[in-house]
Amino acid sequence: MRLASVLGTENELGKVLALVGCFAAALAFEEGDYLRRAWFYSGLCYLVLLLGDVAGMPFVAGRLSVHQADLAEGSCAVLGNAASVLGTWMLARAWTVAGLEDDDASRTRGRLLFAAAVVVSLAITGWPLLHDVRTLASGDLGALVNIASDLGDTICLALVAPVLQTALAMRGGMLRWPWGLLTSSGVAWIAYDAASGVVELLHVEQARWLIVTEAIRGLACAFVFSAGIAQRIAVTPGVRASVPPPPA
Repeated sequence: MRLASVLGTENELGKVLALVGCFAAALAFEEGDYLRRAWFYSGLCYLVLLLGDVAGMPFVAGRLSVHQADLAEGSCAVLGNAASVLGTWMLARAWTVAGLEDDDASRTRGRLLFAAAVVVSLAITGWPLLHDVRTLASGDLGALVNIASDLGDTICLALVAPVLQTALAMRGGMLRWPWGLLTSSGVAWIAYDAASGVVELLHVEQARWLIVTEAIRGLACAFVFSAGIAQRIAVTPGVRASVPPPPA
C-alpha cells in the first residue's frame, strides 16, 4: 500500500513538473507566437491529465455516479492525448517553420528518420491498439478511451524523429538543448510504452515491473520539464545572462 502511494505521488509530481516546464517555456514567447502555442498545447496535455486524475480520486468520484466518473476520466484522457499530439506536432515542425530544412539532404534525412520512427512506434503500440480495437468490437465502449490513448502514443512516438531532426539542425547553439531534451523525453516514453507492452503481452506480474515503468515515466516527465526550462533560458536574455558558462 505504501509503495502504491509513493508511485502514485511520483506519477502526479511528474505531470506537475512537465506542466510547469511547458508553461514556463510558453510564457517566454509573445502572445500569438508559434512556439508559445506549441508549448502551451504540450502543457495543456498534462493539465487535462491531472484533472482526469482528480476526477478519479475518492473524494471526487464519490460525489459522481459511475457513469459520470468514467465520462470525466475518459474525456480528460481523450482531450489530453489530443493536446499532446497537437503540441508535439507543432514542436516537431518548428525546424521546418524556422526554415532549417533548406536542402535535399536534410529533407531526405528527415523522411528516413520519420519512417524509422513510424516503424518503431507501430512495433510498440500496434499490439495494444489491436487488442483495444478487438475489445471495442466485442461491445465494450470503454475501449474507445484506450484506443484514443494508443493512437496518441503512436503519433507522438513517431514525431520523436522530427524533434530529433530539429535538435540536430540546431547543434552548436543553446536552442539545441530544448529539442535535445524533448528527444530524450520521447525516447523515455518509447521505453515506457515498450516496457508496459512487454508486461501486458507476456502476462508478467505487474508489481515486479511497476517500479521500473513508473521510474521511466517520471524520467520522461522530468525531461519535458528540463526542456521547457531550457527553452525559457535560451530565449530570455535576462535569464540567459544569469546562467554561468560551462567549465572550459
